[in-house]
Amino acid sequence: MSQCLNPDCLHINSEGTQFCQKCGSKLLLVDRYRALRILGQGGFGRTFLAVDEFRPSKPRCVIKQFLPNVKGKKALAKASELFEREAMRLDELGRHEQIPELLAFFNQEDRQYLIQEFIDGEDLAKELSTKGVFNEEQIRELLNDMLEALKFIHSNNVIHRDIKPENIIRRKKDGKLVLVDFGAAKEKGANSNTSAVGTVIGSVAYIAPEQAVGKAKFASDLYSLGATCIHLLTDIEPTELFDIAEGEWVWRDYLQDNEIGYELSRVLDKLVEGATKKRFQSAEEVLQALCGKIQSNPNISPSISIPRSY
Repeated sequence: MSQCLNPDCLHINSEGTQFCQKCGSKLLLVDRYRALRILGQGGFGRTFLAVDEFRPSKPRCVIKQFLPNVKGKKALAKASELFEREAMRLDELGRHEQIPELLAFFNQEDRQYLIQEFIDGEDLAKELSTKGVFNEEQIRELLNDMLEALKFIHSNNVIHRDIKPENIIRRKKDGKLVLVDFGAAKEKGANSNTSAVGTVIGSVAYIAPEQAVGKAKFASDLYSLGATCIHLLTDIEPTELFDIAEGEWVWRDYLQDNEIGYELSRVLDKLVEGATKKRFQSAEEVLQALCGKIQSNPNISPSISIPRSY
């Protein structure tokens, strides 16, 4: 089958068709990339599973179509700039094995398109819903994999700003975890007032307090990674795991017969510290703490499994 890319049509055509049988739009992008079906839609556009017909093996790839949900010339210009920045970030970072590779970036029929490597696998949100909560070994694996990716990203002066279970995919061929969706990423120090285009940078349940007021740091990604971990441990969104009245995390109260060791629990607590100065400052620092090479927070009591109270 062949998915029409015209936002006002989206007709499903028969395989090998060159033009949409309903609206007449060209189905191949730059005579090469054919959309198969819609994968998802966000604030800036749609993503499609696609095939690269230029190569003999016809490998799968992902088409990201710029289709912002904004109004006004200024807002559109800003959204377009952010879309182009995403392409630039992928171009810079895609050489890492845990980050999708940028394959192309171009305009066709007055629309912008980004083509990136397709990661065949399941994201961690789906894995959580089908297989249940993660145990300590799985959380350690997640941290080790993602911290290596973050070391590389941060060394290139980029903050991801949208780490969450949906944006981490377990690749089928080797089980490695891959970080996707760099639409919110920014270069550290770059001015990026996205409120002008009516968007929220990052997902509310996972963003650090400083990021929520537009002051993201490298440590903000570490906070989001920690929030992701406690979600996967409990199957409860991080916003429900923080006691606002007492100003403290209560994620241990929601562990489901899922014992977490003292050392890992201290690491998780320091990852989700609200105060940036009390949080881990680098991915390398977290990796050392996981190996027991540094003290993460000696004042935190050992964690135990406590049944959820009602």
